[in-house]
Amino acid sequence: MNAQLNTKKDIRKNMMNTFDLEEAVSLIYRLAVLKKDAPEPNKKLSITQIGHICGVLTLNDQIEIVIKFHNEMRQFTKEEFYTQVKLLDK
Repeated sequence: MNAQLNTKKDIRKNMMNTFDLEEAVSLIYRLAVLKKDAPEPNKKLSITQIGHICGVLTLNDQIEIVIKFHNEMRQFTKEEFYTQVKLLDK
């Protein structure tokens, strides 16, 4: 018996939830802060802690968000974004 495994479908099922283009683009120009740097309630943020979402990129068939902070630019997958980043209110 000669059987082949179809792994393409399995990879898609096991792949983590990713941004779709519309969702990622809707976040552009929003302000964000890393959760680890977020101040306690009733304390102000330093300008160096605030980043702005400045773009999206596709890397390895996955859409990622690009955030520009005071001293660095970082990219986040959807899972990383929602676990590490907090959006600031408009």
